[in-house]
Order: sequence, then structure tokens, then C-alpha cells
Amino acid sequence: MNYLRKFIKMIFSLFGFKLFLIPVKFFMLLLYFLISMEIQAQPKNNLDIFYSLVDSSANNFISHIPGSKDSVKLDLNLGDSFSIFGNKIISNLFASGKIITEENKNVIKINFVIDNAKVEYGEIYRDGFFGDYYIPRTITLKGNYLVYGSPANFKEFAFSYNDSIRYDEINSVENESYPFTKGDIPSEPFFSGLFEPVVAIGTAALAVILFFTIRSK
Repeated sequence: MNYLRKFIKMIFSLFGFKLFLIPVKFFMLLLYFLISMEIQAQPKNNLDIFYSLVDSSANNFISHIPGSKDSVKLDLNLGDSFSIFGNKIISNLFASGKIITEENKNVIKINFVIDNAKVEYGEIYRDGFFGDYYIPRTITLKGNYLVYGSPANFKEFAFSYNDSIRYDEINSVENESYPFTKGDIPSEPFFSGLFEPVVAIGTAALAVILFFTIRSK
């Protein structure tokens, strides 16, 4: 239904009633092009966005490690819910040239904690009269870290990502295996499910009527 609505809207805005003079082959090629654009424009899934926020938080504490110190003792406090981020944090350390090792006199100790990771959705809105339903998305990662040194460096962090996605894309961006990638979803407006099929059917019927009217003249 989404493809049909977008296609009808764009075609009529471009050609108006000249639509009926378009060769069938060109018409089908244009339809294929529009659907291909729609498929390629998939939004980032929530877990991938969390990974990006974890990168930001890891790079934050890495910047407080003295450049002369290559060895790091890392304590991660992620709990069961966010343990998936452990390897991502470690990979950032390796990428910065640090080595994770056991405690000795040359080791910098780091304690890293994730307090919360959550997804929130805002109020549904529509992109124009015939447009799709969209919903604002906010993804937040919060925690703190302590870099032991002289003096010790403690800092709380909060990173967030904001955008809007189509309402019908919510299930595709969430991950059933990780509850923190899911948020409370507002209900879709009641009349949207009734209005769109009526518009599509009415538009198709009008197109058929106009087509045969033009041919008869």
C-alpha cells in the first residue's frame, strides 16, 4: 500500500492527466525505479545505532588514557542486559593501540559502566495528506567511567541519536533478542487503515474512467 500511494502521488504530480499518454514500458520502468529507491532507503536498526553510541563513549574514556601508557586493565560493568557491547568496547581499545592486560605497575586501570540504554518513540505524524505516517525516534546510552590515575578521572556520559522513521518500519529496526532495542509504540490513528484503501481504490477507478473517456473522444 505504501508503494502504491507514493507512486500515484508522484506520477500525478509530474504528469497530471498526461499520464494516460505514457507508453506502458516507460511506465513500468518508472515504477521499478521508484520501488528500488524505496528498498534502498531502509533506516538504521536500533542495535547498530547503539553500537555507534558505544563507540563514542569508548573513544571518550580512551582520550583520557595517557599516550605513554599502552597497557590497560579494563573492568566492564555491563550487566546481563548490555553485555553485548563488551567486544565493541574492547575493539575500540585495540584500535587505539592499547593492550588489555592484568594489573602491574605500568597498567592504567579503567572501570566502565553502562547504566541505561533505551529507545523512545514520539507522537505519530503524517508527511502530507497522502504521505506516510512517521514517528520520531530517540536512542539514548548513559553510563560512567573511571580512569585511575593521579588524579583519577571520573565522568558520566549520555549520548543520544534522534531521527524519524516510517511507522511501518518499527518492527524492522527492533531486535527481539535484545529488549533494550524496543520502545513503547503509540497506536496508529484509527482512520488511517480505512482511508488509504479507499483513496487507492478511488484513484484507480478514476484513472480507468478517465482512460476510457479519453479513448472514446
